[in-house]
Amino acid sequence: MFRPLTGFKAHYQDLTIMVVSEFDEWRVIVHSPNLVLQGQRQYNAAKAKDHASALIKAYLNDVKHEAVAEGQEPDWQPTGPDDWLVWKG
Repeated sequence: MFRPLTGFKAHYQDLTIMVVSEFDEWRVIVHSPNLVLQGQRQYNAAKAKDHASALIKAYLNDVKHEAVAEGQEPDWQPTGPDDWLVWKG
């Protein structure tokens, strides 16, 4: 039920963005206290980071109607021992 995440995380406004390795694919997860977005799985870390950036920009533009500054990219950091994925069964 609990497992540590291996990959990268970043913060953008009130969103936490994670791209994590899951076997031979990368999972894209964006969350805040009131939101969970799951992106499409990608096959390498660079594509997962690009997809995560596009996902948050689309969310902010389409749902929150906020302009996103061009060229502003998340500051990616490696995940640590306190980053967990929890699935309730």
